[in-house]
Amino acid sequence: MARYFFDSSVRDEVMKDDEGIECDGIEAACREGMEGLRDLARQFLKDLDGQQLAIFVRDETGERLLSLSITLQKKLSGL
Repeated sequence: MARYFFDSSVRDEVMKDDEGIECDGIEAACREGMEGLRDLARQFLKDLDGQQLAIFVRDETGERLLSLSITLQKKLSGL
């Protein structure tokens, strides 16, 4: 198993993951990254509008392998 690191970005501020998680390949790391992105979205859903949340997955050498992102935007109907 390889160790992958999941840096997160909120309000254009990147928080580096110094511990990482061991995953059985890039597909498993992608699933972990998607879970992390969902957790970020739940955490900041009420606070952000039009902001992009992201998870950047990198390997042990520091190379970025994946970028996963979502944009939260409030939309009022009837206006």
